[in-house]
Amino acid sequence: MIPDRFPATKLPHSQFQILVQQFEGSMRFASGATRHVYRKALDRLLVFAKKDSFRFTPEDFSQFRLWLLNESKLSNNTANTYMTASRRFCEFLVEMGVLQQNPAWRVHGSAQSFKIMGVSLSEVTEAISKIGKSTLLGKRDYAFISVIFECGTTISELINADLGDLKRRGDSVELWVKPKGMRGKYEVIKVGNPASEALYDYIDSRGNVGADYPLFTTVRQGRATKTRLSFRGVRAAMRKRLKIDDRRTLRLDSLRTYCAVRLMKQGRSSEEIKNFMRFKSNMPFRKILVNSKAMAERK
Repeated sequence: MIPDRFPATKLPHSQFQILVQQFEGSMRFASGATRHVYRKALDRLLVFAKKDSFRFTPEDFSQFRLWLLNESKLSNNTANTYMTASRRFCEFLVEMGVLQQNPAWRVHGSAQSFKIMGVSLSEVTEAISKIGKSTLLGKRDYAFISVIFECGTTISELINADLGDLKRRGDSVELWVKPKGMRGKYEVIKVGNPASEALYDYIDSRGNVGADYPLFTTVRQGRATKTRLSFRGVRAAMRKRLKIDDRRTLRLDSLRTYCAVRLMKQGRSSEEIKNFMRFKSNMPFRKILVNSKAMAERK
C-alpha cells in the first residue's frame, strides 16, 4: 500500500517541459539510441501528466505504468524501459532539489516473459570458433563476440569503449567500461584468454591508432575507419557470424545468456554470476538466470 505521507509535488506543465529538456541536456554521456528512447518515454509522461491530479507520487507513476500498458497498448518490455526512463528523470529532479524523494523508484514495469532458446552451449562455442580471422573484419567480429561471451559485457559497453579503456596490469588485461546510466563512473572487467588475445590481434591489425580512437570501428575496403560501430551496425554485422544452421541464427544480445550458461556449468553460484556480469537489479538478471538454468540442463 502506498503511504499517504509521501510528499506530493505539483508542477506547472511549462516547468515540467523545461525540466525534461534539462534532463535531456544532462544525458550527453548516453548513446543516441538511449537518448531517443528516453525522449519518447518522457513525451508519454508529459502527455499523461497533463491531468490536474498528477502530483509526482508513487500512485501517479503506478497509474502511468497501467496507462502505458492499457491505453497506449505498449508491450511489457517497452513499458519496463519507459519506467526506467521515468525513474532516472525523477532521480534527476531529486538532485535538482525539485523533488524530496523519487516517486517512481519502486514502481516497475510488468514481469517479462521468458523464451527459452533452442541452441546449446556447444553449438554457440562451435559457431564462434568457426569465425574466420584472416581479415581485419573477421578479427574485429571475433574479438567483439569473444568479449561478450567470455566476460558478459553488454553491446553498449563495447561500442562506447575507446582503445585507451583497454589496459594491461602486469599479466592481466582490464577493460574499463562506462555502465549504462552511470555518468563519469567506470567499472573494471578482467579480460582473460582467449578474449584478450582476440582483442590484441584485432588491435595490432589496425595499425598505429591513438588511445582516444573507438575500440571497435567500421571497416571499409579491408581497413579500419575512425567511425565507431553503432548498435544497428554491429547487430547487422554479427548476424552472419552467429548462424547456427539454416534454420537458427543466434541474436547478439543472447550471448550474455550463454556467458551465464558457461559459468553455471563451471559450478558458479547465482550470486557469483550476478557479480561477475555486474547486474545491479534483479529483473534483468532473472531473465538471464531462467534461460541459463534451462540451457545448462541440456546436454
